Amino acid sequence: MNKSKLLYGIPYLILLSVLTLFFWTFQLEQIGFLIFLAAIFLIFVLFKNVMPSIPILLNSLFMISQTEWTLNNIPLYLYLTPIVLILGIVIHIIRFKVNIFKGKMTLGIALMFLAMLLSSINAEFININYIFYGVIGLVYAFIYFFYVNSIKGNHIDYLLQMMMILGVLISFEVLIYYIRVEDVLYALEHKTIDLGWGISNFIATYLIMFIPTTFYFAKTSKINFFWIFLGIFEILMLFFTLSRGGILAFLLIFILVLIFLLKSSNWKLTLLNFALTIAILTLLSIYNYDLFSAIYDRFMNLLLDDSGRIEIYKDAIATFLAHPLFGAGIFARLDALGDYRMYHNTILHTMATFGAVGLIGLLIQFYQMFRVFVYQLKPQTLILSISVLGAMAHGMIDNVYFMPQFMIMLFIIIAVVENSNKAYLETHQIERLSEGVIA
Repeated sequence: MNKSKLLYGIPYLILLSVLTLFFWTFQLEQIGFLIFLAAIFLIFVLFKNVMPSIPILLNSLFMISQTEWTLNNIPLYLYLTPIVLILGIVIHIIRFKVNIFKGKMTLGIALMFLAMLLSSINAEFININYIFYGVIGLVYAFIYFFYVNSIKGNHIDYLLQMMMILGVLISFEVLIYYIRVEDVLYALEHKTIDLGWGISNFIATYLIMFIPTTFYFAKTSKINFFWIFLGIFEILMLFFTLSRGGILAFLLIFILVLIFLLKSSNWKLTLLNFALTIAILTLLSIYNYDLFSAIYDRFMNLLLDDSGRIEIYKDAIATFLAHPLFGAGIFARLDALGDYRMYHNTILHTMATFGAVGLIGLLIQFYQMFRVFVYQLKPQTLILSISVLGAMAHGMIDNVYFMPQFMIMLFIIIAVVENSNKAYLETHQIERLSEGVIA
């Protein structure tokens, strides 16, 4: 098997996620992370096209099984990760002469960076933590510019396969979490779910992004029962996160997913398979009545509780009105202990922290992002648009945008789609030139 088939095939993607699940399950991430980090470094150094590094990097985000660290026991791999990645990227840029300052998101990223700098004018204080959080924003940009200029060719199908498998990975992690807890009903009633790398709302965000890709394969498969069953299993695991915002956001985009799925020649078979899967789950819920009623009761109770978000939103608006141009800085919202908090709404958080300048930057980022997705109107880009739209909808209720894992993943997805657009444009330019020569 040659290098191309090995690193761009489904077996490679499945192997990475199986290894990730193994390392996560047995809390061996200190070994697994170092192995994955070494693999990413070698790809950066040896390969001109760094696309095979993406599934390794994204799997690494879901490998960490616990984060209860103090300054005295922070694992070695956390210190090594930025050093190794930056070194690998620098070697790649020098060796392959990569110009990393090109990309469709450049204006939005530049404006957001400018807004971050200007927001310090109104900040109550600027310390090492302030600088650290600012540098994280630069890391997002750096990752985007590196990947958008180091990926070659059209890899959208590969990206969709990767996202589908990652959705299954996270779903199994949720399932394993509940298998392990001593009292499932207690865990559901008190929303104790914590996978290490993420708690309820974070888990929900990624499931929202990944579940639609499973239904993409249901649409493109002649016998789609397996994919529909798998997709509904993932939806069930989403409900087990008990993330109210995540569930509501998914229900909104699921309407779009259904329209996408049923607009095909085998829509009758699809409906039949949905009915069959729902019937199986109904029998399962009857058999485990207490379990599913606990989910239902907690969700219905949460619908009547805004969890203090209304007051948080009022605070965000008041902060913006006090500093409308540049905002109140990165640490506009701190709790009683002085810890950093967000405003649980992407737009309001941006307005409060970065003011009108940041809001303009954010809107431009949204515009540039979806412009990249709809450049080629085809099923692959449509389902990716729905996936990202779902995550953005979740960001209207919970912290999503600006969170490290999400931003890294989002910019990588954009970079892959942008390179697909480049390949499409180059192919059509060659075809037009060929037609001109023939004519």
